Amino acid sequence: MDNNNIDTSKPLLGRIVHIFLFLYLFLLIFPHTTTTKEIAFWIAFLCWVVLRLRKSESFMPLNPVTISLSLFMVIAFISSVIGMGPIENINRFKEELLPIFILFLITATEYRTIQKAKNLLIALVIAFAIYTFLVIWKSFNYGLVYFLDRATRENLWLDGYAHMGIPIFSITLGMLLLMKDNRFKYFLLFFAGLEFFIIAAYSFTPLIGVIAVLLLWAFFAKPKGYRLWMKSFIIGVIILSVFLLNIYGEHSAVKEYKTRLYSIRHPLEEIKSTSGFTDRVLLWHAAVDIIKDRPLLGYGWGMKKYTKLVQQEKFLEEWRVNKPSVYNFYTTFRGVFFPPHNLFLEIVIQSGLLGLSAFIIFIGIYLYYLFKNILRNSSDTDRNFSIILVGGTFLSFMIMNLMNNELGNVGGEIFFVVLGIGAAWINNKSKSILEKSNHR
Repeated sequence: MDNNNIDTSKPLLGRIVHIFLFLYLFLLIFPHTTTTKEIAFWIAFLCWVVLRLRKSESFMPLNPVTISLSLFMVIAFISSVIGMGPIENINRFKEELLPIFILFLITATEYRTIQKAKNLLIALVIAFAIYTFLVIWKSFNYGLVYFLDRATRENLWLDGYAHMGIPIFSITLGMLLLMKDNRFKYFLLFFAGLEFFIIAAYSFTPLIGVIAVLLLWAFFAKPKGYRLWMKSFIIGVIILSVFLLNIYGEHSAVKEYKTRLYSIRHPLEEIKSTSGFTDRVLLWHAAVDIIKDRPLLGYGWGMKKYTKLVQQEKFLEEWRVNKPSVYNFYTTFRGVFFPPHNLFLEIVIQSGLLGLSAFIIFIGIYLYYLFKNILRNSSDTDRNFSIILVGGTFLSFMIMNLMNNELGNVGGEIFFVVLGIGAAWINNKSKSILEKSNHR
């Protein structure tokens, strides 16, 4: 065989994709790295495109998961073209939705093994560990109030910490179960503990998402010995929390947590109250009225237009008569950006009920195939990867976004990287099962 005829560009292109995607995810965590991040992203994307063309392979696996996600993207693009301010909509679509779709496709086609997934995701874990240590270093200027006082915590290093930390916490716990190097496991354990306590001190809704991931570990991690350790940790946290809530009950941060705990225990009361869930119910009422005006395809992608929408005379007049609390809120904060703070409502506003339906169908199909493959596989590694890392990321992200919308932000990009890796795993496992059944 003539070795000169062997195409060595394919493995080289693959390595370039992996290197620059690794660099992109590492820089994704840090502020003020926008230009370098964009260069790394587009180099990875262009090399991936060339690689797919040279392999004569499609740019996405043709299965219900990718088809349903593509349908959502198509609907969001159409709604942007015909919506309110098409040029701004398309720019927002390009900045917020297109990157997460590309990241999903790259990871779904190039990261088909758990080892490749670990090699990529370690970029996020290491970068966020560095970010966490910077947060702790910054806190020495303020003391514990840095985490507990709203006036001081909204700053460069802590602002957005929990929104990025939610998916990375699940990744960290998943990596902890998958890694074989004990020294690195201790690092992951220490880092996960730091992240947990910072999120617990910083933000309540992300804390619920973190607790959901801990419960997944406590009931499903393999081998079973790991579950006992997690249950012991959860009991310890509960005892510590009860102690702090009682001893420091008069502290403003503790009072705020008690109020949040009450709202979680009495959700119906919160929904009935316009000031429930820290005024989010009021924002949801306004969002529903705005959706009614353009229910099918919404107003186009990008929530910045929402500030203008809520100031339209037809909505203000309706709220003045029928919903005075909503009217008073948006006239008091005229010109201030107050979106609904709910992922699903904001998807409807931007891409209508058709867009939301496509998104829910994508999520439903994804979970169906994920659970199907979990039940078919008995490997501890596969179960830890799919349940703790992929499933934990999904569950915690969705819980957090009942009160937020991180789809177009850093948290959303991390979320879709994990979903893409999970889709690659699902596709691989489905092929392996099909091949085994054909050989019988």
